[in-house]
Parts: sequence; C-alpha cells; structure tokens
Amino acid sequence: MKYIILFLSLIQISFAQTSIKGTVIDKKTNEPIPFSSVGIIGKTMGTVSNENGYFELVVKEINETDSLKISAIGYQSKSYTVKQAKNFTAEKIYLNESAVLLNEVVIKPSKTITKVLGNKNYNKNISCSFQGVDNNYKGVQAAIKANNKKGRVVWIENFNFFISKNDAADSAMFRLNFYKEDKNGMPGENILRQPIVFKTKVERGEVSVDLKKYNINTNDDFFISLECLSDNINSKNLAFSGALLGPSYFKLATFSSWEKIIPMGIDFNVTVTYQK
Repeated sequence: MKYIILFLSLIQISFAQTSIKGTVIDKKTNEPIPFSSVGIIGKTMGTVSNENGYFELVVKEINETDSLKISAIGYQSKSYTVKQAKNFTAEKIYLNESAVLLNEVVIKPSKTITKVLGNKNYNKNISCSFQGVDNNYKGVQAAIKANNKKGRVVWIENFNFFISKNDAADSAMFRLNFYKEDKNGMPGENILRQPIVFKTKVERGEVSVDLKKYNINTNDDFFISLECLSDNINSKNLAFSGALLGPSYFKLATFSSWEKIIPMGIDFNVTVTYQK
C-alpha cells in the first residue's frame, strides 16, 4: 500500500508541474527576439525570454485548455493551448512583424515648458520592491499613474527613480513601459513602438534613463511601468524608494491582471516637455 501511495504521488507531481521551453524568432530575419513576453493568460505564471530569445516556463496546476501567449513589441502575438505547449521541447516560435499604423505626425514646438510628472520627491525611508510568485520575478511589473492633464500633448524626455538597495550579483536589467489608461482606470495598451531595455549597477542612488531618441508623445494620462527582466532580482536584493500616498499598480506575471494598491505609491517620475 505504501508503494502504491508513493507511485500515485509521483504521478500527481508529474501532472502538476510542466516545463515549457522554446525560442522566439523573427520570421522575416530568422533572428531571435530578445525579452519576449511569455505566459499563461489570466494566470500568475509567466516569464521573459533571454537575450537569445530562449525561454523556459514552469507551469503548475493548470488546465490544458488555458492559453499560452507569446508577444513582443512590434510583433504579432501568438497563442497556444497548454495542451499544445506541453509538447514544446526546443520549439522555435516565429513571430511576424506587426503592421504599424502611422500616427499623425506631431511636431515638437520650439518653445516648451518642462515639467516632472509622477513622484519626484524620493522618500528614502520607504522601500518598495517587485512582487513575484514562487520566486519568479521575470516579467513582473510595478507602475504609477503619471497624472498628465487631459488633452495636453507631452513629450517624455527621461525616466527617473531611486534605488534604495541593489544587491544583485550582476547588473539589474529592466524594461520601461508606458501604458494608456483603459476604461477601468488601469494600465491598458502600451504606447511604445519599440522596447526600452536598460541595465544599472547602481547599488543606492538615482537612476535616470534618457528617452529623447524614442520620440514618445501622448495627449492623455498614462502609466509609468518598470518591468523586471533579470533572473537575479527578487524582493530581498532589490528595492526602490516609495511614497506615502498611492495608488500604485502591480502585475504579478506577464499576462496576469493588474492589481491596484491604494495606500502606497512608488517613486517613479518622468520629465516631460509641452508647448509653452
């Protein structure tokens, strides 16, 4: 009887956990797509491919009818049922470039006013960190609302935040995202047309990312989001300064839902310019 129980337990474990592996590739160039988003839609199971497009996602207690989604900025996303994805071993997943609709050209005025949106005063006595699930932090995001005046066209010049602790063994790698506000007041569509990835070795201090070359502009309110791309980052070795007043927004996995935390904010801010 003991052997039967052990055997049934092993069967249960084997079905409860599955590793899905693959490489995301540009169909046109046959080159890998780095930092592609990979995850189960609506679940707290997700990851990000590495610099060579390779990913490995461990899924637990999941239905075979659930969907695995793979996406990257500038590409058409792909979805598979978990039943299909469970057969991936060294699967090559080809993504097509998306047809980018040309937005109306907005010419930046010669005379502008500079303003900081977000939390510009760093409270170094409060620390915030990414919130991962099962010690997985790749693809996890933290965000705040910029509170841009409706109808005011702004150009985003740089992004700033304060690292209160960085004990990661190597450079901490992040992706910066800007989202439109959806009908529920949550982060919605990404307004970027190309990914913004950066590294930092700052152990404690302000980090500033120059964004002028990306020519990012918007006339609505938007969310400022920082996404974890490193295996070596977790809530114990990386923290950034926080604010007493919220709200802040967190995404626990690549394709999970956003969650709103009211009592506390995060000290993210952007410098913008707009017509004088």
